[in-house]
Amino acid sequence: MPRRHATTRGFTLVELLIVVVILAILAAVVIPTFQNASAEAKESAMRASLATVRQAISLYRVQHNETYPGSGGTWSEFVTQLTTGTDATGASGTQYGPYLRTGFPTNPMTGTADGRVVATMPAEPTGEEAWIYATGNGEIRANQVGAAPSGTLYFDL
Repeated sequence: MPRRHATTRGFTLVELLIVVVILAILAAVVIPTFQNASAEAKESAMRASLATVRQAISLYRVQHNETYPGSGGTWSEFVTQLTTGTDATGASGTQYGPYLRTGFPTNPMTGTADGRVVATMPAEPTGEEAWIYATGNGEIRANQVGAAPSGTLYFDL
């Protein structure tokens, strides 16, 4: 009678361990890349938001006799003057604006659009509001502590 050799099917324990180790190494390489891409996207969105608002402030100033928006000193007045129509004095009207048709942008890092109006820009962020705006020179910055993926401080974008 011929003898049959038993054939086994499947993977050995060593083969399975090798596959698991390879998958772990791939995950360790790929996951940080995705996390960095998310931070880079937020930085890019913040740069775009700042560029849009800065352009709106500049246009407002040109059309309002070199006067910056928000000269009354409140955040709500500043946002209203950029998001609704105004007359030559900055009061509600239809002569100029709106400069930001889709509303004031949110800060991608905080997810909010709140801010603070100051006479002059402080040397560093307070981190209390999303944006900080200086009426003295029309400068707006992200009121965000820390460095962006590019290495630039969020406050200096």
